[in-house]
Amino acid sequence: MKKFLILLCLTIMLACTACIVGCNNDSDSTPPDNTETPSDDTLKNFSGITFEDQTFTYDAAEHIILISGNLPDNTYVSYTNNSATDAGTYNATATLTNEEYNTLTLTATLKINKATFGNDIQLPDETIIYDGNVHSLAITGTLPPNTVVRYENNDRTDAGEYTVKAILENPNYITKTLTAQLNIRALPDALNIIVNLLSRPNAWNFMPDAFLPENMAYTAAPQSDFSSSFVSVDKIETKSIGKQLNVVYDLLNQVQSILSKANVVFGAGETIASVYQTFINDNPDSYSQFTKTITIGGVEFNLKIALSGDVSILLIGNDTISVELTADSENNINIGRIQIASGVLKYESSATTLKLAIDVEISGVKVAQSIEFVRSNNAVAGYLYEYYGVGDTAIKTTALISCNEIYTVIVGNKRETDDLLIEAYEEVYDSRTGKMIGCEVAETVKAVDFDTLWFHLSDTYGFTNVKVEDTANGLNADTVYINNSTTAFKTKNIGGFGLDTLSRRYDIEMKEVWYIVEVTENDGSITYEKVKQLVPMLFVQTKSVSTFSFDVTAENDCLTSAILPSATPMTSVFETMKTTYESLKDITYQDITDFIGNKNSFFS
Repeated sequence: MKKFLILLCLTIMLACTACIVGCNNDSDSTPPDNTETPSDDTLKNFSGITFEDQTFTYDAAEHIILISGNLPDNTYVSYTNNSATDAGTYNATATLTNEEYNTLTLTATLKINKATFGNDIQLPDETIIYDGNVHSLAITGTLPPNTVVRYENNDRTDAGEYTVKAILENPNYITKTLTAQLNIRALPDALNIIVNLLSRPNAWNFMPDAFLPENMAYTAAPQSDFSSSFVSVDKIETKSIGKQLNVVYDLLNQVQSILSKANVVFGAGETIASVYQTFINDNPDSYSQFTKTITIGGVEFNLKIALSGDVSILLIGNDTISVELTADSENNINIGRIQIASGVLKYESSATTLKLAIDVEISGVKVAQSIEFVRSNNAVAGYLYEYYGVGDTAIKTTALISCNEIYTVIVGNKRETDDLLIEAYEEVYDSRTGKMIGCEVAETVKAVDFDTLWFHLSDTYGFTNVKVEDTANGLNADTVYINNSTTAFKTKNIGGFGLDTLSRRYDIEMKEVWYIVEVTENDGSITYEKVKQLVPMLFVQTKSVSTFSFDVTAENDCLTSAILPSATPMTSVFETMKTTYESLKDITYQDITDFIGNKNSFFS
């Protein structure tokens, strides 16, 4: 019984001791890393054993961290998460167990840093000739597995310089961005260059459309016989060309003639462009100067093309023709000089201006002409000069042209006869129809100044028909009859005491005009020719306009009344244009030939 009590007391004491020890363990936190876990005091603790953090750079190989130190015999080590290949941070553990030692758990960090892409991986710049296709840049070099490349601003078609980015992404590499230039270079389009150079001016564009030969043309020559019988005044065609406008027609026709003789060159634009484009493509870095001998229509031509900034030049010719063309694309100006056996033409043109000059020989006579047009809004001003002959014997003509939507007015000094001094000869036309409305002439005859207005008989009320006999009757070179009268048309002198006492207040005279007539050629094509005719027109001295109706009916029984059409279209601008015209007379023959200049030395 005594032994039992002693054993019971020992059992109670052990239980109390175990309770105390258990309470102390619960109050402590988890033991620090790399320390022995308290255990049985009868077991030994590991010492001298370490498990160190280690850092590597990704190289596609497996990396491992291990404990270091001398392990007691029969020690077993187990690892967790202590090996890796891919970039990242890994928390590793090493647990040491031995029957004679307290178990030891150690921790360490295994870190694998991202690698950098090799320098062999590049994004090269590239220059490509524009061809209408999509073009891109691409990286070069060997990419690590699982690398993704993203491009920005790539895949371009239009000409230009583009900054392209290539972004390299890989979980085991530091993201890298490469940049390069994609230059899509647009070589010049030779056809555009040549077409621009071969753009010829059309002076008719500065005149109203009604004045185009095809719009002025009659299918047959108008009435010209006024002597056989009375002709209704309505049969006298008024879409006629007077002496001043005729100078303009002559010049523009000469221009068209020279241009047409150069058609062999101007019609070969595609041939010239094809040859030049081949040269450009073969020499993309040095195409600004090009010379070659080419064949057009079986004829050889020497060709030169030069580019300098916005200016392009084309020289082409042989022994019979030379064509020199310049196009300034920045200022939209075209300059041309064409020389053939019969003459030379020079022009400078833009959208709103045109200046051209010719030096030709007509029927053995040297003729130099120049005309300049300036367009402003819906109005055009023109300046014309002509030298018929050379030196002191030359007949000089100057004309001022004014066109708007209603009237076209030409003031010049084209001579009627050698004994007249024309100060200003004005012709007024309807811009919409081409009809000649009338004329005003300021002239001096034998020291007497006159100012006369000229009207169509069909526009003057009271005149129905007219007949003209080629018989002089005093001051008139012809004898005129009107309204079926057998009595000749009578005029009335100014009278009084002035120098013009014996001059006529009014009369009907034959006026020199030209008509455009349509001609059908043997091949069916249509051409146009000018036909000169004399037609009867009524003139009235400006100081006698107010008394005309009384004067003419008092002198002619066949007229019961007579009313002039409005003279305003002539008189309203005459003085102003006369003053402007007179200020333009200083240009000389040398001025015209200086503008034309000499043939380029390339053709020597």
